[in-house]
Amino acid sequence: MSNLIDTYNNMLENRVDEEAEVVKEAEATQETDEQFEVLSKYAEAADGLLADEFGDDYNEEDVEKLASLMIDYDVEQEEALTKVAEFEQAGQIMAHAFAEELDRLS
Repeated sequence: MSNLIDTYNNMLENRVDEEAEVVKEAEATQETDEQFEVLSKYAEAADGLLADEFGDDYNEEDVEKLASLMIDYDVEQEEALTKVAEFEQAGQIMAHAFAEELDRLS
């Protein structure tokens, strides 16, 4: 009887493991799809800019290079905005501490 229970418990564990694996695969696929969509938008934007500027006088390598530069630029801008926000928050904390110290001394 205990062998049947053990077998049943093992089956349940295997089923849970399989379901978790399916969820992981679905999440990975969704992430890959989202990354592909973002890269496609950059490539389309780069292709459009190059077409406007050079007509048909560019190739796939040019599109890839411009798209890469655009991605790098956007990443740098995002990092700069994050740093500015962190500095602003730190400044506010210091200003509040300074104001509290002035109030305490008055």
